[in-house]
Amino acid sequence: MTRNEVEQKPRVVKDSDSEEEEEEEEEEEEEEEVEVKVGRTLANGIGKAHEYRAGSIMHISLSNFITYDRIEVTPGPHMNMIIGPNGTGKSSIVCAIALGLGENTSVMKRAKDISEFVKHGHSHGAIEITLATGSGSVRIKREIARQGNKSTWKIDGRGATFAEVQRRTRELRIQVNNLCQFLPQDRVVEFSKMSAQALLKQTQAAVGREDLQQLQEELAKRRAQERQAMGEIARLRSDTETLRKQNALLERDVQRWQERQTAESQLRVLTALVPLARYAEIKAAHDAARQARHAANAAFVAARDSAEAARLEAAVGELEAAAAARERGRRAAGDERVGGERGVRQQAARVERLEAEQGELRAELADVRTQAQRRSEQIAALRAEVARLEAACAEDRAPEGEAGAGADEEEGEGEGQGQGEGQGEGRRARELRGRQLQLANELVAIADEHRAIASTGQRLGADVERRSAQLHGLDDEAARRREALRRAHEDSARALEWLEANRALFAQHVFGPACLEVSVRDARYAALAEAAVGAGSLRTFVAQCDGDYHVFTREANDRLGLRVSVASAAGLRRPAELRAPHAADALRALGFGGYAADFLDAPAPVLAVLCARDKIHEVPLALGAVDHAASERLRLREYIADGARFTVVRGRYGSRAPTVSAARIPAQPRLLGGGAESDETRAARSRLGAEIDALRDAQAANEAAMKRLAQRERAARDAHRQAAAHEAELRDARRARAAAAERRERQRIHAETKQAQLRSLVADARRAAPDRAAAAAAAARRIQRGLRDNARARAQCAAAQAAHAARAARACHALARAALAGLRDSRALAELRAGLARLREAAADALAALEQASDAFSAAKARARDALEETRAVTSHLTDDEREAVRAEQDRRRRAAAPETTASHALEAELATCRQRLSMAAASGVSSAVIAQFDERQKRLAGMVAQAQLLDAELLRVRRRKRHARELWEQPLADVVAKISDNFRAMFDHIHCLGEVSLKKAGDGLAEEAGSPDDEDYDNWGIEIRVAFRKNEALQPLDNHRQSGGERAVSTILYLQALQSLVAAPFRVVDEINQGMDERNERLVHSLIVDSACQQGSSQYFLITPKLLPDLDYHPLMKVLCIFNGEWQPESFNFGKYISNARSRIH
Repeated sequence: MTRNEVEQKPRVVKDSDSEEEEEEEEEEEEEEEVEVKVGRTLANGIGKAHEYRAGSIMHISLSNFITYDRIEVTPGPHMNMIIGPNGTGKSSIVCAIALGLGENTSVMKRAKDISEFVKHGHSHGAIEITLATGSGSVRIKREIARQGNKSTWKIDGRGATFAEVQRRTRELRIQVNNLCQFLPQDRVVEFSKMSAQALLKQTQAAVGREDLQQLQEELAKRRAQERQAMGEIARLRSDTETLRKQNALLERDVQRWQERQTAESQLRVLTALVPLARYAEIKAAHDAARQARHAANAAFVAARDSAEAARLEAAVGELEAAAAARERGRRAAGDERVGGERGVRQQAARVERLEAEQGELRAELADVRTQAQRRSEQIAALRAEVARLEAACAEDRAPEGEAGAGADEEEGEGEGQGQGEGQGEGRRARELRGRQLQLANELVAIADEHRAIASTGQRLGADVERRSAQLHGLDDEAARRREALRRAHEDSARALEWLEANRALFAQHVFGPACLEVSVRDARYAALAEAAVGAGSLRTFVAQCDGDYHVFTREANDRLGLRVSVASAAGLRRPAELRAPHAADALRALGFGGYAADFLDAPAPVLAVLCARDKIHEVPLALGAVDHAASERLRLREYIADGARFTVVRGRYGSRAPTVSAARIPAQPRLLGGGAESDETRAARSRLGAEIDALRDAQAANEAAMKRLAQRERAARDAHRQAAAHEAELRDARRARAAAAERRERQRIHAETKQAQLRSLVADARRAAPDRAAAAAAAARRIQRGLRDNARARAQCAAAQAAHAARAARACHALARAALAGLRDSRALAELRAGLARLREAAADALAALEQASDAFSAAKARARDALEETRAVTSHLTDDEREAVRAEQDRRRRAAAPETTASHALEAELATCRQRLSMAAASGVSSAVIAQFDERQKRLAGMVAQAQLLDAELLRVRRRKRHARELWEQPLADVVAKISDNFRAMFDHIHCLGEVSLKKAGDGLAEEAGSPDDEDYDNWGIEIRVAFRKNEALQPLDNHRQSGGERAVSTILYLQALQSLVAAPFRVVDEINQGMDERNERLVHSLIVDSACQQGSSQYFLITPKLLPDLDYHPLMKVLCIFNGEWQPESFNFGKYISNARSRIH
């Protein structure tokens, strides 16, 4: 039942005026009897709002809350002392303050659910608190529903959310969850138990330095980041060093693999470059042949359609026509000469008759004799010229073995021998052309054979790659077994990786986990065999000697800390040496398929270990049910059948009856399933290995054939070049002989011309000799007759003779000119015909050269087409990267300007060398897994180095930010702690004790630099309270063990009072802090609380206590709130009379 509250303002100083006023008030109060009803509150009213600090409590109203039906409390703006007997509800008001301002029920340590704070027998309760805001007030109301354990909020009568309430309280800097501001009765003990770290956080919050709290959190965060970065850097450096050491062991294998990769890449490039180079050479030969054909065709067309030949033919025609015309003129001149001579003879006959004209005739005869002499001289000169020309011709024919005296005979013999030699040279030229064609056909055949061999090599390479891929597909089963092992036991998988990377440490081969070495012959028995062996044995590593066993255990178990099993097969009996307990027929008769060892294939050391450890040679297996009774008669100790493992144990005493226990085994194997090789897999692996070996032998034979073919091709090309050189020599010799023949022909024609002139002169001389004699006789007779005739007859005869002689002379001159012109025309015609013959021969040679060039071009075109097809076939399988590599290599070789590096035969030799080097690299046994492991580690190393660099940079950034935050936090915090310590020391001096407050730094064992202080564990920085309550006692830290309860209470309240001048909270609550204090300390502490809490500008203060000593100090700004509540409270009460009685007792 709710009773009443009375509010009283005690006064410390009393004067006469105040006494009179009090007497008047007492009289009024005595006259007035106040009936206190349930749910009423007496108060002096709410003070002025401006007196309250923002966030201070102005009014509290409770409804159906804990023990109250209804109550209203109006605290003052300064110190409020709430007193009342135990159980009256003082602490309920404290609960109402906490819960009404949005704090959780856990702060009060009373109840878990908010519904438990509703008064018993009621369904709803309410808390309403009015807070000062500086410019007014705000009412926060919390309505509590018992059903559903719910709360609703209102602010100034308007519905609000819990978040809005929290925001308003934060704005007013209310910290109900801070023990330095709000210390309820149930948490007083917690303060003394509070750690130095928590006290620091609470103190920073209480003094309103949220920035210090944030800086401490930031420092702790930065320090955690720093420690994490330092740890990660140390771990990265350790891991980096470990990886470097591991990769150092693989560098030689990696180098071999890289050499192999380089050789393979070079092989692919050279394989493409060889046909490309061959095509380039053939294409160059094709282009040269095409140009030669074009040149030969142009030469043939030029020779065939030569303007010179047309001109010569026209000139020959003109000369022949002119010769015919001259021949006609010569015959006419001959007739004229004959007529003239006839007339001269006639006149000469008449002159002979004239004796008188003998002198004239003698003179005429003398003149005739003079003409004959000149003619003889001319004939002698022509004979000398003809002899000289014949001697020159004889000298030209002498080296060729020609002989003959006459010019005609020499010419005939020379022509015959020249024709013979021409025929021999033509025959040799045809033979050479035939040889070249034969060699070209041989080169084409070689190219065809080369393509066939290359195609065979490609097919063999494809077969090897296909079978290697199939073999790798079989190896994938080993990868699956490894993955199953990793899932089953991570340490075993890590130990296997270490073993593969460090096999050089062991004297003999160390086998990996047995599950990777064992193969189940029949997959149906995999689960049974796994059950017979056991998971532990399947994960066991097997060493073949004790030395390797000790090395493995030292490195894997001791140094690496891996929990793996290893066994030594040294001294163990091999499976073939072990004897099975029962015959196989006896087992099959009972339904067993055989012993577990019969179904397992593994290296002998591994099987020896399994037999020694798991007795797999004594454990029979059956897929279905067996005759258990018969099995017992065979005294089997253990067997697996029908999906279960049966163990038979026989007693040592009494009847020794057997006890059989059965345990189900997994239906599917974990380590042997899918990982063990079947007979088919092993057969396929063996078959693929044999096929790959055979294919590689075939590749080697194919490469040898390719080399022999290359040698044949080089020999054929050399022979082809030699034949072409011989043909060129024959062509040059033929041209030299043609020039010599042309020169001889010109000399012959010139000699013939001179001979013709000589014959003409001789003939003329021979023909003219009788005529001249007759003429002389006629002249003599004419002269004799003329002598007898008169002078006139002689004159007429002389005139007529002269006329006829002139006519004959003109005719002779015409004949001479015609003969000379004929000689010139004959010579010119001979020369023209010789030039025309030369042009026709040149046209024939050009035609032959054109035909030869066409044949060579056709052959080169066919070879180029075949080479192009071969090149396309090779390059069509190349990837874009390989094509780019081939182009780059071609460019590099072209820039090197070394023809010997781009020739096909040089590339073929280089290709053979590359294949030999690749074969040697392949024999090293380095697998791609080692390279992948090395590359993966290298990538990890690069990533670790980059990550370490980033972490170093991040560490520097974190340290800079940490130092900056510490500069902002440490000194202000030290100033605050120093002020608190000064206040705390002064208060302890006031009670004649010692006390101090200090900032306690902490370290985490990780100094930033060598020699720097270890004080950066900012989360563990705290405030240490040190007190001494007895004389000559050293200061001791305040804790829950060294000091008594009263001493702890005094230390707590004085620490809180030391905060009073610094506190930023609008109000503070301390509940029953004086419990356990002696009278002296209680009075001193009370005096200090009053002095500090009643100062102007200090925050509102609530001190709750169930008792007060008499004659305590009071202050006008104090407000005492008395709680009267309980079953003993009467229904009505006269407060005036109660106060009068109390005052009378005081006075």
